[in-house]
Amino acid sequence: MAQGNLKLKSRGPSRITKKQQNPKKAAPKIIKPKKQIAKDKEKLTKVHQGQLIKSTESLIASRVGHLEIIKGSRRQIEKEGKK
Repeated sequence: MAQGNLKLKSRGPSRITKKQQNPKKAAPKIIKPKKQIAKDKEKLTKVHQGQLIKSTESLIASRVGHLEIIKGSRRQIEKEGKK
């Protein structure tokens, strides 16, 4: 039987990798559907979200006149400029 305190070696500094030096924020995990019906549904949802965002931005732009970023696309601005 061992008696007395254990003699442990002191560890030196461990190697630091690039990932440890510059950790990226964890992105949410995206699980893509495998069945065709679910794929079509996801595609449709994406289209509707885009349209909803576009209509919301145009509504905000109409209420706040000085926001040129949200006023419209480049083509719409050029058409208004020609007229």
